[in-house]
Amino acid sequence: MTSALNIRYLANFLVEAETPLKIGSGDAGLLTDALIMTDSNGLPLILGTSLCGVLRHSLLNSGVCTDEVNSIFGYQNDKSDDGAGSRLIVSNGFFTIEGNKAIEGFNRIKWHEEFFSRFKALPLRQHAKINHQGVADKENHGKFDEQVIYKGTRFRFELELAGTMQDKDNWGKMIEQISRPDFRIGGGTRKGFGKLKVVEVRSKVLDLNHDFELYLNKTASVNDMTIYDKPYQPESKDTGQWKKYTLTLKPENTWLFGSGLGDEEVDMTPVYEDIIKWDDKNKPGFDKKKILIPATSVKGAISHRVAYHYNKINGVFADEVDKISDFTGENNDAVKTLFGCAKNSKYNIDGQRGHVIISDVFIQNANTEKILNHVAIDRFTGGALSGALFDEKVITQKNEIVLEFLLNTEHEAITQNIIQSFESALDDIIKGQLPLGGGTMRGHGCFTGKMEVSHE
Repeated sequence: MTSALNIRYLANFLVEAETPLKIGSGDAGLLTDALIMTDSNGLPLILGTSLCGVLRHSLLNSGVCTDEVNSIFGYQNDKSDDGAGSRLIVSNGFFTIEGNKAIEGFNRIKWHEEFFSRFKALPLRQHAKINHQGVADKENHGKFDEQVIYKGTRFRFELELAGTMQDKDNWGKMIEQISRPDFRIGGGTRKGFGKLKVVEVRSKVLDLNHDFELYLNKTASVNDMTIYDKPYQPESKDTGQWKKYTLTLKPENTWLFGSGLGDEEVDMTPVYEDIIKWDDKNKPGFDKKKILIPATSVKGAISHRVAYHYNKINGVFADEVDKISDFTGENNDAVKTLFGCAKNSKYNIDGQRGHVIISDVFIQNANTEKILNHVAIDRFTGGALSGALFDEKVITQKNEIVLEFLLNTEHEAITQNIIQSFESALDDIIKGQLPLGGGTMRGHGCFTGKMEVSHE
């Protein structure tokens, strides 16, 4: 048998959500504004189209030329009838259970078991868009929520490339991309979601001139490992494209990243979230009630301080401009470049994603909660306002907290002034001059520490 594309490159990936994932379905539910994508069983699913799109973009960013990427993924020329189909087949990412076995097709799910029952009601993330005054932007739908998939959830998927021996280098780069720190999947990749950890990879290269029978005997199941070699961990080469900032912080006092909800004891509680842990026998279980530091909360505080430093560097001051909002939020060049902006057809604004990546942080809850009671005082009488009594549950834990930021310094839009503004904002955090979380006007959220900078 002879063929121009006689080589089959095969790879089977087992990945784990290192941060929560937001694989959106595009639908809203009765209790949330954004539902995740699920399979026929009601379990989370990563569509192959999502994986394929991120892979293509990542391969282009790695330095592979556009013609070679088009040859692998296919293309269509809008100005002519010229085009080609894809040589790459990407399966869906199937939900994985005990023994790292993927659930494919329709199955009888044991919903009465604790592990599966948790996926009937996934975690909800509350979000509030903040305007230049530091309050919720209610005019632009500032309050919304969305479902996310638990940190620690595992998925299995396969890649297959029909090619020649000349595709060997690009195939190796494609496998390498998935283990890179900037490879993110789904929505909200600049809000702390979408980071994957490669647990294992199995690969095989078949020459159909010699391995045709072996290729025919392979099934379409991602659980079929008969033809693969032993699993291994792919290595990601350092490109120097991303600058990594590591902040090691210690709380000065109490701190609170609020859930927006109360409980049977108080009106305001910290945000907690369960995560999945896997034991040595590849059996999953839930680690409950972890303290969550959402990347969105950190991002919001930093973006406002970046705008301040950038305006200061460029000599823009509030008493010298007609409209402050023109230099704050997404209208600020540094904020828009670093953190991205949403598309707005009304104002003819094209959306763009940011060049800073922040991840959610989970901390063990060791009974470090404290209830604080508050009452609003009438400024004229000095007495308590009627109905103004409220209480909150804050965190007193003073162990070190590590926050990591990745900045794409290679992008042409990242100027020295923008980098300086970003670093100044981070410097404010470690000096205790930029509190994080909620209740900062009540003394919460002051941190001090150190910052380390390296290239990822």
